[in-house]
Amino acid sequence: MTNQVDLNEVRNRVLSNQQSGTDLPNSTDRSVFVDSEGNIILRPQPGTERQLSRVPQKTFAANLTADRQIVAQKLPNNTQEMFISGVTGWVYGIISELGDQYTMFAYSDGSLYQVMVLFPEVAGKFNQHDSHLFQDGRVCFGDEGGLPTLEQAYAKSVLWATGFSSYLRTGLFPFSINNV
Repeated sequence: MTNQVDLNEVRNRVLSNQQSGTDLPNSTDRSVFVDSEGNIILRPQPGTERQLSRVPQKTFAANLTADRQIVAQKLPNNTQEMFISGVTGWVYGIISELGDQYTMFAYSDGSLYQVMVLFPEVAGKFNQHDSHLFQDGRVCFGDEGGLPTLEQAYAKSVLWATGFSSYLRTGLFPFSINNV
C-alpha cells in the first residue's frame, strides 16, 4: 500500500453526507473517490476526477437490527429469521382475504427488498405479467423489481397474496391497471 488513506476522514465524509442526505456531493472536499486499482482517494490531483469513480454516500443496504425492529413491530407473530441460500431474511405466513395460505421469504438483495413465495409452489408456473410473479417465484413489485424497505415489501406482499388468490379464481389480477 503506497498511499495510505485516512479512514477516519473517509468515515467523517460518508457520515456527514449521509446525515445531510447528499448521495453524490459535488464538492471534491466532501467526496470519496476510487481509482481503477481499487484505491480510495480523498484528494484527487486537479483534473483527474474524470478518471475516478465517485462513491455514492447513501447508507449501505439492510440494517439487520433495524429489520428486526420492523419484524417485531409490524410483521406477523409467526415470522422467523432464516438464512436461506446465503441470504438472511424473514419467513412469514399469511392468509389472503380469500382464505388461501401463503408462506413468504422477505430479504434484501443489497439494494431493494424482495419477497419470494415459498408456498404454494408458484415458481415458473404462471405468466409473469398477469400474475405479478417472476419466474423464480419472487413477487414483482413494479419496474424496480423490489421495494426500498422491509415494511413496504411485507405490506405489498400481503396485497399481492389477495390479488394472486383472485387471479387464480378469475384469471385477472384485481390490483393491476391493465385489468380495470
